[in-house]
Amino acid sequence: MTFLEGLLLGVTGVLGYRLYVHRRYLNRMLRWISGPLDAPVPDASGVWGEFVSRMNRRVKTRQQEKDLLESALEQFQSALEALPDGVIFMDDHHRILWMNALAADMMGLLPTQDKGMPIEHLVREPDFVAYLQTGDYSESLMFHPNSRNQVCYMITLISYGADRQLLAIRDLTQLEKLENVRRDFVANVSHELKTPLTVINGFIETLQTHHETLSTEKRQRFLDLALAQSHHMGRLVQDLLTLSSLEARATLVDETQVKVKPLIDDLVISAEAISAGAHTITMDIPEDLTIHGSATALRSIFGNLINNAVNYTPADGKIHISWRNVANEGVFSVQDTGIGIPAVHLPRLSERFYRVDRGRSRETGGTGLGLAIVKHALSRHQGHLEIKSQVNVGSTFEAWFPKARLNQS
Repeated sequence: MTFLEGLLLGVTGVLGYRLYVHRRYLNRMLRWISGPLDAPVPDASGVWGEFVSRMNRRVKTRQQEKDLLESALEQFQSALEALPDGVIFMDDHHRILWMNALAADMMGLLPTQDKGMPIEHLVREPDFVAYLQTGDYSESLMFHPNSRNQVCYMITLISYGADRQLLAIRDLTQLEKLENVRRDFVANVSHELKTPLTVINGFIETLQTHHETLSTEKRQRFLDLALAQSHHMGRLVQDLLTLSSLEARATLVDETQVKVKPLIDDLVISAEAISAGAHTITMDIPEDLTIHGSATALRSIFGNLINNAVNYTPADGKIHISWRNVANEGVFSVQDTGIGIPAVHLPRLSERFYRVDRGRSRETGGTGLGLAIVKHALSRHQGHLEIKSQVNVGSTFEAWFPKARLNQS
């Protein structure tokens, strides 16, 4: 073998070895690159070591960017889950891309199974489908699902990006109920004021037109009736002011230690005057009982319950006023042998202007606000009202107070 051949053979061997080493490093790189991002970095030296070092830095940078994006996405989804509104992301064909749990519950959807489905195939409410198909989303849809009673959602569809849509769902059920209550309240107040005003106007017009021909007795009777209606309006306005004051404040501002027995004594004297001896009124109230609360509100609670018993108990009936302690509460009770109340009416008795018998209520001079005042006044004392009644047997109205407000030796 000549020197030149030997040299060529050596160079070929070295090149072959280097090619083998590079191929081995290349295979390692391919396996590393094809593996997971957190795979260990392969050992390498020389140019391959530099290559691996730079690639590793780039992979780490991309991994950090990926982690930041995932963290931002998780925070964004957490924020969407915390929203008080339902949110559904869709494409321009109304296919669901993502929704928060509240939206799924409100619309009866399944977050995982329904992903990718057109929402109108899942929510088959005519009003909702018609809203999606109009293409005009400048106004929100007031949506009352047929599948849910007395529920109201405000649905707004917002387009964003090239082919994305956001469906926002807000629950307005409580607001709608409050609006209905407000509307009913205004209608009831108007009716309650209109009735006595009509009577007063009628008497005044009669007196103006026929004052010369009417006898003194008739004129006096008309004036007395007009005055009675005026007093009824005054009571109504006073009850409205009392109720408004109780509803406007979350806490009582005039709390003191109120002695219960003297307060009940005064109210019983007034009740006996209204009864005019037609009822037997008995009382069992501890002499040393005091309640930490508002004297004005407590007078309204006790007075309304006692006066109701007098007004709705026939002549020769019995009314018993008492106090008892039960576990961690105290109970003021008014029991009568009155006409009783059908069970169907009991849950609504404390609603404003709710009456079992409107005609009889007006005969007794009631405003329809007494038990509503009792309920709100008790709630300001952290108490509650309970009613038990049996038709033609009688009723028991109980005002429950927490032990923390009671002081008894």
